[in-house]
Amino acid sequence: MPAVPRPVLLLTILAPLLLSLGCTTTVSGSASPAGSTQGTTTTVDSVQWVDGVCGELLPFVRAAGTPPQLTSAADPTALVKSISDYLAQGAGAADSAITGMARVGPSPVSGGDQVVTRLTETLTKFRTSFQNAKTQVDAVDTTDQQALITELPKAVAPLQELANMPDPTVDLQTNPELQRASTQAPNCQQIQRQVGG
Repeated sequence: MPAVPRPVLLLTILAPLLLSLGCTTTVSGSASPAGSTQGTTTTVDSVQWVDGVCGELLPFVRAAGTPPQLTSAADPTALVKSISDYLAQGAGAADSAITGMARVGPSPVSGGDQVVTRLTETLTKFRTSFQNAKTQVDAVDTTDQQALITELPKAVAPLQELANMPDPTVDLQTNPELQRASTQAPNCQQIQRQVGG
């Protein structure tokens, strides 16, 4: 049976982006009153903003982490459909995350807007790759065993290239306020549990 991409790969790619929001960093302390201007203090506004960003990302993280049901691998039609459905869900969730993050509004934290811009660029690449792969997967002739062996891996191969994408937020991973805010943001904590951080 042809090889298929593992969803864990997608979470591995996404994890560094989530790290830029501090989603796996534990910092003690509590939020300060809204409007605080202390550079080292996490404000209520920053927690709410980071929680909003994580909330928009969460459905994509869940979709990317939900593997296709491959228990019916003996049925080529069911196999191809499960992969196609997974790609469609991933593309749709990426698109929703892009739209949703744009609605969150400007960051109250210096550097936060750049994180969203880079996350949006990365999610756009995911969406395009998922859509392209789905188009090719849907074109595979499930009645032709040779096509399944050769065309299915070829159709999903571009997804593997996402693993080689450079981390677009490496320079923002040390933002202390984003990290502190994310430890108090429920949606970021859900992402942390989802990716196993």
